[in-house]
Amino acid sequence: MDANHLEFCSTEKQLTAVKLYIKGHSEHEVAKLMGVSRATAQSFKRAVRKKAAAKGYAPDSDMIRICPSNYNVKGTSTLYGDDGQVKVQWVKTDLEKEDQLEAVETALKNFIKDHEKRSPFVPTPTKSKRSNELAVVNIGDAHFGMYAHKDISGDNYDVNIAAQRHKDVFMRLMNNAPDCDTIVINQLGDYYHADNYESTTTKGTRVDTDGRLEHVFLIGLEVMSFITEEALKKFKKVIVRHVKGNHDSVLSMGIKAHQQAYWRNNKRVKIEMSPAPAWVFEWGKTAFLVSHGHAPKPNKLAEYFTAKYPEEWGRTKHRYCYHGHIHSKNTAMETYGGCITESFAGLPSADAWHNEQGYVSGQSMCLIVLDKEKGEVRRSTERL
Repeated sequence: MDANHLEFCSTEKQLTAVKLYIKGHSEHEVAKLMGVSRATAQSFKRAVRKKAAAKGYAPDSDMIRICPSNYNVKGTSTLYGDDGQVKVQWVKTDLEKEDQLEAVETALKNFIKDHEKRSPFVPTPTKSKRSNELAVVNIGDAHFGMYAHKDISGDNYDVNIAAQRHKDVFMRLMNNAPDCDTIVINQLGDYYHADNYESTTTKGTRVDTDGRLEHVFLIGLEVMSFITEEALKKFKKVIVRHVKGNHDSVLSMGIKAHQQAYWRNNKRVKIEMSPAPAWVFEWGKTAFLVSHGHAPKPNKLAEYFTAKYPEEWGRTKHRYCYHGHIHSKNTAMETYGGCITESFAGLPSADAWHNEQGYVSGQSMCLIVLDKEKGEVRRSTERL
């Protein structure tokens, strides 16, 4: 190691260790001088070298060009002369993922601060309610920001169409909603179609999008705020769970953070913030688990339920798993281990890729009524 490695030390202990290595001390000597194990002394060296290499500095591998502080090295190309010496080196760089996440986090914090206590006042309903029943609305994959054209899929879809569809269909469900105190709104993931400015999913799959990311994000927030506000007009308590999808792992955190801040001053609203891939809600002898459906897979959700929530499983006898992710014409319902697992369709049209694959969306939204003792007693489904 040499003096250039000093700038890549993240902690005082790493700095002390590197200085000792530069002086020529062995790993055994560094460990003894610092009062740590040899493995720990090795870890200090390894961490600093790894960070330096990410910046383009690994002299043992002829990488000697350090890139700017907010960039990471994606790869290098080196031209050697006849004497074996480095003549030219090209360094391919990219913005650090850490810096991207930090920028997103900073923007979210500012956004949340700006929206604190902005929610409207909604009078509490006074009508007598059935205390044994619970309303549950499952919103399937909304894919805000997706673009579809009728010439390809037979139906148009863009961010404005998405907003109007979700508002209209939700209001039709509210017209048939039960007279009970509490509603749980499960947004089952893939609320947003793309997760970044490159119009790709979280893992990088390119998708057809409509509009700028900020515009799509804000319209999606406005629709979710509308849905929550309308639910408050009918129910005394509104609980909202936003599930992380495979399309929108990052933006799903953003919508949860915004909604929690937006409704913070309203004690009748609870935004469920658990980062777990699945969440369980218990209602007397009835319970349901919600997940997107890509991880864990649908046929593993009942097993996941029993393993992660054994107490809730043991206290109940009517159990359900609700998920999205499955783009099909009809919802799929299966029974796994004493638990009914069911997928719920969304309202989008098929984009070019889904149309080519033969997927046909059910284009519906469902409200389920659960009884504390009987489980599901009825449901209402609204289609386009």
